[in-house]
Amino acid sequence: MDDTTTTTTTTTGNGQKKNTLGDNGNDLDDTMKSSVLRILVATDNHLGYLEKDPIRGEDSFNSFEEILQYAHQLKVDMVLLGGDLFHDNKPSRSCLYKTMELFRKYCLGDSPVRIQFLSDQNVNFSNQFHTVNYEDPNFNISLPIFSIHGNHDDPTGEGGLAALDLLSVSNLVNYFGKSDDIDDISIYPLLLGKGDTKIAIYGLGNIRDERLYRTFSKQKVKMMRPVENTDDWFNILVLHQNRVAHNPKNYVHEKMIDSFVDFVIWGHEHECLINPQASGVGEFHITQPGSSVATALSEGESKDKFVGLLEVFKNQFRFKPYPLNTIRPFILDNIVLSDSNIHPTEQGEIFTYLESKVESMIEEAKEKVRGKPNEKMLPLIRLKVDYTGYSSVNPQKFGQTFAGRVANQNDILLFYRKKTQANSGTKKDIFEGEKTKNQDKIKVGDFISEFLGNTPSDRLQILSESDLHEALHNFVEKEESESLIDLVNLTLTNTHKYLSKNITTQESHEEFIQKYIMDNFPLQKDKIPSTSTTTTPTKSTTKSKNKNNNNNDDEDVDMEREEDSHGHEHSHGGQSPLVSSDDEGDDFNDDMLFSNTTSTTSGKVSQPPTPTVKTRGSAPVINVIDSDSDEDRSVNIGKPAAKTAKKRGKTKNPPDQPPIKKAKGKK
Repeated sequence: MDDTTTTTTTTTGNGQKKNTLGDNGNDLDDTMKSSVLRILVATDNHLGYLEKDPIRGEDSFNSFEEILQYAHQLKVDMVLLGGDLFHDNKPSRSCLYKTMELFRKYCLGDSPVRIQFLSDQNVNFSNQFHTVNYEDPNFNISLPIFSIHGNHDDPTGEGGLAALDLLSVSNLVNYFGKSDDIDDISIYPLLLGKGDTKIAIYGLGNIRDERLYRTFSKQKVKMMRPVENTDDWFNILVLHQNRVAHNPKNYVHEKMIDSFVDFVIWGHEHECLINPQASGVGEFHITQPGSSVATALSEGESKDKFVGLLEVFKNQFRFKPYPLNTIRPFILDNIVLSDSNIHPTEQGEIFTYLESKVESMIEEAKEKVRGKPNEKMLPLIRLKVDYTGYSSVNPQKFGQTFAGRVANQNDILLFYRKKTQANSGTKKDIFEGEKTKNQDKIKVGDFISEFLGNTPSDRLQILSESDLHEALHNFVEKEESESLIDLVNLTLTNTHKYLSKNITTQESHEEFIQKYIMDNFPLQKDKIPSTSTTTTPTKSTTKSKNKNNNNNDDEDVDMEREEDSHGHEHSHGGQSPLVSSDDEGDDFNDDMLFSNTTSTTSGKVSQPPTPTVKTRGSAPVINVIDSDSDEDRSVNIGKPAAKTAKKRGKTKNPPDQPPIKKAKGKK
């Protein structure tokens, strides 16, 4: 892939063609050029990956610094990141220090920021300051960075905080896209302007894919739109979810994306597909920048890596990829030992044959980076060996031969055998060996399923098995010591609320409670605690915490899933254990989701009187309206005159504010 300009053609919602900018921008006069908004796009930086490795420990920081250097060289107005800035949910002190050091080095300065922030910052930003960092008078920000969270650095634990919240409260990053209620999601855009160009950026931080699929299917994902001059906004969606379907309900289908969106930045998939691709079902284009550091020895990670420059002028755009030259060279190849004509008993010849193959791969890596900044970096070498009918070689012993010459000496070789099928008509899986290697690992989800799901009598009656799975995963993987206690407390709170709502005072005596339990929960009678006094349940005021948390879902995945474009071992997507994820109550199907491919944006909305535009500094403030209702109920996106209510949808606008309409979820 070269770094030539990619040009595309999009269409407005009313069917009119909107052409992209010219290849070199010479078709724009000086006044028009001053209105071109330039955005550097990157995703999946995974800062801190293998940070303790003496050879590869600095790789993620080197590539991220190159991205920030590109931002200065290209004189962009802002940087937009698509999630997984950090590799670990709880980055080490060293990782946080290096990250903040880079942001301070490249983002602080006296250079003016030429973009205006037009939406209500109280809604867009969740920290207590509610201010975009470059408008804070206490900081000199020269390069604004906007980021959503991914599945690696999602909000978890006490307070539902993510590592990005630390960067946000220190005013180094503008963190957005966090959902307060993952069962009813309203996405409020960042409204930005530069000259005659206005863009709306919709951010959706990672949510466990199965849960998000269900929310989309129930039409509970709403994207709020500016009503005033609706067609003048260039709409960008940035999300961090599965793009490839690993099962029918754990990915985001393009049909789920509202038709008014013009451009999609897709994070989470690590394979670099930087050039925008026209959607097969919508009128938008999709770029998939991929990761900026290889986190798996897979085919997707072995491809060249890029970042992209998105330039927007009114409803036109142009996109140009730029190569990352600090990426460690990576060569991957496959061989079949039976093709070598070496007898299976000749172990010495097999060893020599594999050595010669790796030597040629090392030479290929040197040629690939000759004359580039990463020329002196030790390469990553991965040789997949089909050893059907042969004995394998000890990978660690083999790797010692190449110590000091490759960056991954202990896992150069990956042995696998072709799976033999009893039915000759069944397609064989040549990567069965990889899957077998991964199946040896015991997973929390498998453990729970084995002991609690074999028969109906084994199943939990109060706690949700899927929530218990999530809580155990957080306890082990993310070191959340209170996750199990929080799950139990939330379950008790919800049960108490249910009983308070559905059982009257007269029914709350001992006999009725025991009968209700026996009728609804198949527990042994001797396990029911007896009560000596009549109790009257009261409504609990305990609030469930961290409903917006999105933790990883450890489902069964094969080796191809493990070493696919995502490049990390635990599965993707997440959800807090404090949010029920039991799918038994689902009353929807795929027909509900994909029955309508047209835009669901609602029709005309009654317009308020001529608006009096409020300002913050030099930037006017744009407001929104919930257009699903028949009555004219405005929702404030501009800075309110009075204190903004904490719960969205409750705040009322002054009648002089221009509205935003809400696009309905897809059917």
